[in-house]
Amino acid sequence: MSAFLGPIHYWLYNKIQLQEELIREIVFFGEESAWKVFSDKKLAEETVNKELRPLNELIDVMNIHGWLQERIQDAESRYALLVTRILKEDEKHLLALEEVAYNFGKEHALDASSDASDAYRKMDDSLLNGMPCDRVNVLTEQDPERTSWVQEEDIHAPFWIEAGGDPGVYYRLRKKIMEGMLSTTALHLQADDGGSYSIFK
Repeated sequence: MSAFLGPIHYWLYNKIQLQEELIREIVFFGEESAWKVFSDKKLAEETVNKELRPLNELIDVMNIHGWLQERIQDAESRYALLVTRILKEDEKHLLALEEVAYNFGKEHALDASSDASDAYRKMDDSLLNGMPCDRVNVLTEQDPERTSWVQEEDIHAPFWIEAGGDPGVYYRLRKKIMEGMLSTTALHLQADDGGSYSIFK
């Protein structure tokens, strides 16, 4: 990566900020629902990042790549910790979390006229998948009618395992986010447990 701030750095930071927004919405929902795990405010303090300043006011310009990588890992760790703690209190909260994830996706919904290629680009611009050099997703088909890809690296699971949680929960919630993003379009999402995804009309 460049030693100077460029579009790719702002692109990555925006993806981090969207995950931070999701964390805040889950905490807000849990507190409003009076879930016991939030009764002492400790979990919220551990998982919500209240730093909202612009990237150019925060980043270490002498270590842009390292700083962004640390922020990604931090956001992933806190998200995994938050959801895992919630589900350890009550596994039935998963259905509510899926609803929060779906509504979060709807808040960032695609334009109704979006085609499959547009949808993939919007999701790639929104969902955190490590650094570009991680090359997590590989396109296998790109067409306005159908766009498909394979997730070749599972960079999310280690954070969930470290938190004592189930990595499968991460993908259930991500799928709900994606479905919410597609909710205003004529597009559908297909995903399997092997990391293959398709968006199609």
